[in-house]
Amino acid sequence: MSAINGVINAIDDVRSLSTDSIARRPAHDTKVLVEPTFFDREYVINPHMGGVVDSERAREQWRRLKGVYERRVDDVRVLDPRRTGRELATDGGAPDPADRPDMAFVANHALPTADGEGFVLARMATAERAGEPAHFRDWAEREGYEVRSAPDAAFEGMGDALWHPERRLLWAGHGVRSERGAYDELAATLDATVVPLELTSERYYHLDVSMAPLSPSTVLVQPDAFTDAGLAKLDAVFDHVLEAPADESNDGLAVNVEVVDDTVVLGDDLPETAGLLEDAGFDVVAVDTSEFQKAGGSVCCLTLAAGTPA
Repeated sequence: MSAINGVINAIDDVRSLSTDSIARRPAHDTKVLVEPTFFDREYVINPHMGGVVDSERAREQWRRLKGVYERRVDDVRVLDPRRTGRELATDGGAPDPADRPDMAFVANHALPTADGEGFVLARMATAERAGEPAHFRDWAEREGYEVRSAPDAAFEGMGDALWHPERRLLWAGHGVRSERGAYDELAATLDATVVPLELTSERYYHLDVSMAPLSPSTVLVQPDAFTDAGLAKLDAVFDHVLEAPADESNDGLAVNVEVVDDTVVLGDDLPETAGLLEDAGFDVVAVDTSEFQKAGGSVCCLTLAAGTPA
């Protein structure tokens, strides 16, 4: 079968893939963040959630992460939820953002298109977060991005769908939050190769807390998140599969990282994971995300990588 423009399920078909056979795509160098104006831990929808959030400390941690990006990339864009809230409230389009304490986790709101000039909107699986993507749509359209409607099935954006570096290959997590059927729609919409990966643990509820494509040839994974078949798919495509320690994945969301060129930005207090990455040739920048971890997210959850609008 053709390796392009479709969903690849069978392991033999995945083994036939090579990154050279898949069309290239431009880098997604723009970093999108959402100000944590209303961030808090008001409910429990994943096993990592717990504790009382220090709001001022959370804002300082977010500012430091923003500063890391501003020193390394040319385009950092910030969604102010207070602005979208006012505009959407005028026409009744979305709930008050003050009732959306997880909006800071922008990675879940959408998936950038392969060229980075647009987004496919998310359809959140939980009622608590269902109103968030409407705020993102409002912001993205004002920024000049083309915004496509969400799939009919549950789909939690870049929380569960991760582009392979430099290629039109989408790694597609499903089984906990996002539904497998969403990717049949996305394969046609995105004109891309899609490889589904079943997630098996509520603790690893999103793909971005289970794996991180670091380069075209290297991936960081938490193997406990996947079936044997899923691990075989990753091993078939990536030359180097780095396994994060289970304790750091459980306690510090070690796999929830963001890559800027050859630098991996990750939460702090992850010495084994940081050493693993450095031994693999990556520079490492650690930032404190402890307040956000109380709601089950870290660096990648707080970041949406995209291109610039046409």
